[in-house]
Amino acid sequence: MKKAYIEEAKGIPEGAWVWCLHCERCYIAGEFREVQGTKMCPYNDCGSGTAMDAWGWENIRENHKEYPKEPERDKVYPQY
Repeated sequence: MKKAYIEEAKGIPEGAWVWCLHCERCYIAGEFREVQGTKMCPYNDCGSGTAMDAWGWENIRENHKEYPKEPERDKVYPQY
């Protein structure tokens, strides 16, 4: 898995958990898959780019207090 730091521009520090808007799973800020030069969600079955669809996990938890402080990889955390 390659590393990118696009999340820093959003105020998400390197090494923090992020949540993918498309697949609703979490990964560590900076991880990505490269597909034709585009940084994509690191999950192979997700078609989302990290630039637009990576949200800070703490932002998700603001509306979902029941979600754990540290999410599990590959687990879906629905927004709605």
